[in-house]
Amino acid sequence: MTINSTFVVGATLTAAQQNNFPRGIAADIKKSETTDTYTTTEKAMLSISFPQISGRNYLITFIEPNLQGSAATTGTYRFREGAGVSGSIYNTFRVQVPSANQVTATFQYVLAATTSSTLTITAGAVAGTGTVTATRSSSQICNMFVTDLGTGYVYTT
Repeated sequence: MTINSTFVVGATLTAAQQNNFPRGIAADIKKSETTDTYTTTEKAMLSISFPQISGRNYLITFIEPNLQGSAATTGTYRFREGAGVSGSIYNTFRVQVPSANQVTATFQYVLAATTSSTLTITAGAVAGTGTVTATRSSSQICNMFVTDLGTGYVYTT
């Protein structure tokens, strides 16, 4: 698919072209309303599974509404392949966690699928020091979801 393709009057939109477009939410949204904590040992905070299709791009999003440390620290979050915190790391994110206030953290990663299969992604967290509390409730919900971005440009390093 070429970005900014120009469609001309009278042209027919083919199934092959249509299949390149984004498809929206790719998996049921996972959420947690239960307050959780993590320390200097990495802990799985939330996981999601979805059917990936080779050649498509997926935006993985994780939102933690309220973080507060027992002391000011850094929270390190990782998107890992599989359930638990032992799988391969897709990306690592850091957030400064204060002790006097709460902070919201949002992490995103674009995955370019190279295979067609069911994929599980886990958001794991570890504190630099002390304990971090992730305060959650029915009005402060931790979310994780996957959005199908289509087959457009694939980011590579």
